[in-house]
Amino acid sequence: MSERVTLVMEPREKSSKGENRRLRKAGWTPCVFYGPEVAEPVLGKIASKSLERLLAGGRWEAMRLTVKLPSGAEEMCIVREAQRDPLTDKPVHIDFLRLLQGRKISVKVPVTVHGREASPGLKDGGVLESVHELEIESLPMNIPESIVVDVSELKLGESLHVRDLSLGEDVTLLAEPDEVVAIIVVPRGVEETTVEEEPAEVEVVAKGKAAKSEEEQGN
Repeated sequence: MSERVTLVMEPREKSSKGENRRLRKAGWTPCVFYGPEVAEPVLGKIASKSLERLLAGGRWEAMRLTVKLPSGAEEMCIVREAQRDPLTDKPVHIDFLRLLQGRKISVKVPVTVHGREASPGLKDGGVLESVHELEIESLPMNIPESIVVDVSELKLGESLHVRDLSLGEDVTLLAEPDEVVAIIVVPRGVEETTVEEEPAEVEVVAKGKAAKSEEEQGN
């Protein structure tokens, strides 16, 4: 595991659309901290630049963080939700969920695909389709940074399912066992070309028969 990132939450007393817009213009992102054994959600703000660096790095969904609350207390947490501006992709609001050692949590973990170069199906011109994330249940200290899916032995038309993955005894996948995680498919363009060519051949044969019939009638 990489070194845990620490974010500093400053106090935020008001919670209104106008106040939140003012904070964003001033370089802050409104946030809230909540979770197990937290009596009242803690409102706060965090420097937008630090959040942008975190979110730009990827794999933040399952990353354990340390947040320093306005009270000075430091808590382990994850980003439960990151709301972003649809035009700029910059964070507009962040939800932090508290993590407690010894208490399991459900979290979505990104999927990393290995073995593309060796896959027989990809060598034969197939296209890989795979999920981007999977939901797991785990203790905070056992949350994996990513779920590795090995496609090195997949042939054209073959697939891997949730039941084929192994993440250890302390990590449980919450998806259905039969859910497809990765599959090698025939490119759609190839299928469409094959379907389109068949009527063309029939049409040529039909025209040939029609022409021959006209010649016979003329004779």
